[in-house]
Amino acid sequence: MSILLAVAAHAAAIAPAQPQNDIIYYVIRRGDTLYGLSRNFLVPERRWEALLRLAAIRDPKRLPVGRTLRIPRTWLRFKVEPARLAGYRGTVSLSMSGRTIVPSVGAVISEGAEIATAGNSFATLMLADRSQVVIPSQSRVRVRELRRILLTGAIDYRIDVEHGRLETRVTPLEQPSGRYRIQTPISMTAVRGTEFRVSFEDERRAAATEVLAGTVTFSSSASEKRLTLERSFGATLDRAGGSRVEKLLTAPDLEEPPALQTKDAVEFRVRKLEGSTRYRAVIASDAGFIDNIAEQFSDDGAFALANIPNGNLFVRVSAIAASGLEGMAQSYSFRRRLASIRGTVEPEDDGYRFRWTGAGGGVRRYRFQLRRDTPQGALVVDEVALERDALTLRRLKAGVYYWRVGLAQLEDGEITESWTEPEKLTITDPSRLPRG
Repeated sequence: MSILLAVAAHAAAIAPAQPQNDIIYYVIRRGDTLYGLSRNFLVPERRWEALLRLAAIRDPKRLPVGRTLRIPRTWLRFKVEPARLAGYRGTVSLSMSGRTIVPSVGAVISEGAEIATAGNSFATLMLADRSQVVIPSQSRVRVRELRRILLTGAIDYRIDVEHGRLETRVTPLEQPSGRYRIQTPISMTAVRGTEFRVSFEDERRAAATEVLAGTVTFSSSASEKRLTLERSFGATLDRAGGSRVEKLLTAPDLEEPPALQTKDAVEFRVRKLEGSTRYRAVIASDAGFIDNIAEQFSDDGAFALANIPNGNLFVRVSAIAASGLEGMAQSYSFRRRLASIRGTVEPEDDGYRFRWTGAGGGVRRYRFQLRRDTPQGALVVDEVALERDALTLRRLKAGVYYWRVGLAQLEDGEITESWTEPEKLTITDPSRLPRG
């Protein structure tokens, strides 16, 4: 045995065993040489002699085509492929290399970047392989690795959830050696192409993973033992390292979801779902929920989200179990056109003063109706095309009335109509009042 081969054999004998996840498999191709592979793909600390022992060959000048090399990841060179800030809403803080960066759509997100979102704020990252990462409100994540291994072209991504939640849709990995990991201080979730959520709570030191599509592996950061989670299953991990797997709650339904939302707040109500303790609603401008606009949690399933812009929007609702796992989600489309109207009535010396106000744009015209006895009773007053925001009625006879105000709003060539709910007005005959 040559001195070179003896040294290689001795090195192989004392080399520590590598965890399966830290190994890259490469099949030798025609034309490969030890020198060429090491020069192009190995880190400077590893030379062609290291590959010689991995190949287990006698002639370093001839590599056996088809033989598989098991190469530790740490031996291989890579290039960093930055992500991009695809969109953000609200208050988002971004720092890289210890410097605070003003967020902007299209901004480069490199390794080491930290993104934090305030209340009702969102950030969406687009990774180089087209995977999407949504960072909901009250969350903080750190981008650890955004790498592509030069030898195989496989990606090696890692994002840490330091607080809050993260939602991601992963592009299927093209290479078997590709790796996409989401890590919390106590757990690690790895995927090969799927849609899932990861969360971590500082106070309880609890982590959770919920799988919406595909398959993931879930484990404690300190353990090599991994759980395989299929679609519609989730797992929790507590501070003691105890894990629990359960089926996710089904997606809840909305009660008569309105196709048009005109009020000051966008309102929805979820049908109660057995086993749920809370509900979550997210509004986005796109069906893929990349550009999220607002979110809200509700204990009773009633939602009222303010400051929602006009447009064709989407709402996604889900239920949360007692374990804290968020269930499957269901999406609805709706149109938002702010055209709100509210009314009040005040007595005056010789009658009643009706006033109305509201929010919206364009040209606004009003209609006032007063009916007798019931909301569907005989029409007593019907004033149309009113430009002013008040109307005084005098000499109304004693009795029960119901009144309402309608709005016709012309904006961007579109007319939107809305009405206040009928309100009851009781007028008492002064002659029947008790005398002091």
